[in-house]
Amino acid sequence: MSSPELNTLLALDKPNGVYWLKMHAKVAELSKLAHAKKLAFFHLEGQKIEKKEQFLNHAAVAMSFPDDFGKNWDAFYDCLTDMEWLDDDKNNAGYAIYFDHTDGFSAHHESQLETVIELFQDAVDYWKTEGKSMVVLLSGDHAPAGIEKL
Repeated sequence: MSSPELNTLLALDKPNGVYWLKMHAKVAELSKLAHAKKLAFFHLEGQKIEKKEQFLNHAAVAMSFPDDFGKNWDAFYDCLTDMEWLDDDKNNAGYAIYFDHTDGFSAHHESQLETVIELFQDAVDYWKTEGKSMVVLLSGDHAPAGIEKL
């Protein structure tokens, strides 16, 4: 279920930012809302992610990164800011990413989750300068400090 704040955010002309959901959202509902805004939607299922390598492998598959993806933080950021491999990129108004169940990753490597959040924020800032939206939603039991909550 989505919150009124999330619906308000996604109703904006160009939703941007990194946000923490107070409760887990339904992936199908988020996908529908994102597609209604012409945002390419990606779901990063975090239940089995505990390590950096697992996160990067999962992101590469879920976001259809190119085969030559370097599986490091620099390559992850490069892929977030260059989505040209998406067939319908020119028709997209932007991107929506939902990374849920972040608790395992945070419990084992809190600093790595902080790195992911920083990279997401940098990518959001990049896409703003390009006139496209990027909204990243995260959820789990414990919200990191400094992230706006919805």
